[in-house]
Amino acid sequence: MTDRSDREPIVSEGPYAIVDATDSDPADYWLVSSRGDATADADEHRYQVPVDETAIDDLATAVSRLRGLKTDAEESSESVELTCHDCGKTWTYTGSDEHASCPNCETEVPVEGIGP
Repeated sequence: MTDRSDREPIVSEGPYAIVDATDSDPADYWLVSSRGDATADADEHRYQVPVDETAIDDLATAVSRLRGLKTDAEESSESVELTCHDCGKTWTYTGSDEHASCPNCETEVPVEGIGP
C-alpha cells in the first residue's frame, strides 16, 4: 500500500489530514489518518480513503450526520433533516432555534416544528 500520509496536508485536524493526489492516483484527494499507536505495524498504522472532488459535500454531510447522531443521543431528544432552499444542501440540524444557517452558503433556513 502506498503511504500518502507523508504528503503535505491541505488541511488537518488531530490524526486526520486531506492530501493532494498525484496524477496516477485514482482520486482527487486522500483522507489519511494515523492511528497513533506505536505498536501497530506499518499497514495497520495508516488509513487512506480516496476522495473525489464530487464527493466532498457527501463526506462532510456524513460526518455532520454522525456528529448529530452522537450529540442528539447525549443532548437532545430530536433532530431534523433540513434542505437549504437556496443551494440545495441537506444536513441534520440538532439545535433548538426557529431558523438554522445552511453550513454551505449560510442562508437562513426555517426549522419546522420548532418555535411558536
